[in-house]
Amino acid sequence: SYSRNHTYNTYIGKGYIIPGMDQGLQGVCMGERRRVVVPPHLAYGENGAGSKIPGSAVLIFDVHIIDFHNPADPVEIETVYRPEGCNVTTRDRDFIRYHYNCSLLDGTKLFSSHDYEKPQEVTLGTNKVIEGLNSGLLNMCVGERRVLIVPPHLGHGESGGRAPACGCPCIANRGVELISMEEGVPEGYLFIWHGEPPANLYEQMDLNKDGEIPADEFSTFIKTQVAEGKGRLMPSSDPEKVIADMFRNQDRNQDGKITSEELKLKSDEDQEKIHEEL
Repeated sequence: SYSRNHTYNTYIGKGYIIPGMDQGLQGVCMGERRRVVVPPHLAYGENGAGSKIPGSAVLIFDVHIIDFHNPADPVEIETVYRPEGCNVTTRDRDFIRYHYNCSLLDGTKLFSSHDYEKPQEVTLGTNKVIEGLNSGLLNMCVGERRVLIVPPHLGHGESGGRAPACGCPCIANRGVELISMEEGVPEGYLFIWHGEPPANLYEQMDLNKDGEIPADEFSTFIKTQVAEGKGRLMPSSDPEKVIADMFRNQDRNQDGKITSEELKLKSDEDQEKIHEEL
């Protein structure tokens, strides 16, 4: 492998390499150098392999272990600072802003959000960042700082990736700092009420009482519900887009207005689907 200037990468214990090497690599430490002598019956047997390995050959491997991980390895989380009195922590579907520095285990810097004007933003649990970073951002308080070590199978795997796009294989140095969070909504929802929906919803939403609800009336009503603390939108950096998506979902014939027949709560829609399936 030295002549190729590239490490030989494989899994042990899965039959990917000759049995002698599967046995000989058990119990090694990172950085260890080991000589493994493999008898023919644990190598290529009486037939050999190709033009270089004759039959009944004893093989000698001089091995230097550079690095290893196991697909069962979890994300390592070290809490550097946690604010006192913290009782609200992040969960999947929450919208968060955070800073982080990303490096390889050898200290090679890959990416820092501090190089940009704004922190990173993401809705947790929506597959927008690597799995290891998402799990490392859960159960955090605003202001908390952590160092995360993300194993490859929870990062970019064996193929690698671009750090700014999705996180990175491991995170070190100043680690991760949670700047802010907004409580999320259940998957599939764009808006939820904190209590029961208003009675006579359509009549209340029809602000000028003309029997139809255009986009501006719909937007005004939803914004009022949020401002009065009666409900909340799916958290996002652009609430106008969320409301526009809500309106499009309700304007089922896409004619620019919502009728009483078109307006339906998602819970009612889900119940209708169950009846249809039954």
